[in-house]
Amino acid sequence: MRQTIAFQATAFDMQAVQVDGDPDEQNPDPDAVPVAVLVFQSGQNVVLTVPLSSSDAENMMNAFTEAEPHRGQMPEGMQWEPQPSGLPEGLFWMLSPAVVGIAVTPPQNTPDGVVPHWTLAFDDPEGSQVQVAVSDAMCVQVVRSLAQAAHGELGDGEQNGDGGSAE
Repeated sequence: MRQTIAFQATAFDMQAVQVDGDPDEQNPDPDAVPVAVLVFQSGQNVVLTVPLSSSDAENMMNAFTEAEPHRGQMPEGMQWEPQPSGLPEGLFWMLSPAVVGIAVTPPQNTPDGVVPHWTLAFDDPEGSQVQVAVSDAMCVQVVRSLAQAAHGELGDGEQNGDGGSAE
């Protein structure tokens, strides 16, 4: 069953991943080995974690580059701030999809109205999707972190901040 889960990211982090080699695997594919984990949070109740290899990070940076020219002009004075998820106290979602595709959509005017945020969509093998609404400030943090991951510059335990947390 295809499902779509969407939330607004109020915090972002990227952590380096230390991977121990599989003793049974002679020559692991370096493009498939995770080097980092993207972490998007919405309030205290929703967390999305996405492991990325160096090539995944490079591909995601390219998706941002390809999306930027399609950015629409926002109405004068429009400022969008993410809102934490509205889950009831005690309910917690930790999403960790097996990602097979990533799409990036910039802020834009659509026939249905203004979409004032970036949308990152992570597709899984069953066709389900997790969509994350991200502010401009957080996008800058995401792209910087992706560049570090793609180029092997993300140190062990290094934290890149929350990209302008609204909490």
